[in-house]
Amino acid sequence: MRMLVLNGASGATGASFGLLTRNGVELMLVSEGLAAGQGGAERLPLLLADRLEEAGWAARTIGLLAVVVGPGSFTGLRASLALAHGVALGSTAPVVGVTIGEALGPALQDIAGSLGIAGIWCVSQARRDRVFIERPSGPGWHADAAMLDRLPPAGASVLLGGDAAHLVAGRLQGTGIIVHQSGLSAPSAIAIAEAAIARHAGMLSPLYPQPLYVDPPEAKLPQVRVSQAPG
Repeated sequence: MRMLVLNGASGATGASFGLLTRNGVELMLVSEGLAAGQGGAERLPLLLADRLEEAGWAARTIGLLAVVVGPGSFTGLRASLALAHGVALGSTAPVVGVTIGEALGPALQDIAGSLGIAGIWCVSQARRDRVFIERPSGPGWHADAAMLDRLPPAGASVLLGGDAAHLVAGRLQGTGIIVHQSGLSAPSAIAIAEAAIARHAGMLSPLYPQPLYVDPPEAKLPQVRVSQAPG
């Protein structure tokens, strides 16, 4: 089976894609690319089209589309999801959404188990000195937003992953909490694909492939003054 992986949840870092094949339980990366910088997700379609042509892949030959849905507050989420749904129109492939925590989860849980750490936080950068915190919750992961100077209780020890791990580790220093940084800042294309396969097989709870926004949107609706008609 051929798979397309899209990740536009990284904000200023850019947006990435991966082309993979699955043979039984084995995943092989065929090609990957990064549209770096702000607005990378908007440039991703042209880059992806070139790589699909190089690989000799047509949209109709793709069997599953895996896309990161967040958490986030970035335009890249909408753009990468729109691209996934657009590619899906040219094929019969399902679009399967996964979160950053779900993709990094197995690796983080392996590290935490080897170190004897109970707490796991997958933390992503947000706006205005905030972070998104994903934590294991039952069969999945639960996301919240928190101010860096008002982080929730972390327990006696915590393992950190995600692109905001260094920021959170700095804030937890001197609190008496044992903090370990995993060194895992973003999921690989293979890790995203594995999480999508698990969700498609029913091993993760259902999640509609739409942006997972924890923060409210930047744009605000204009205020409309309603005048009362004269009596």
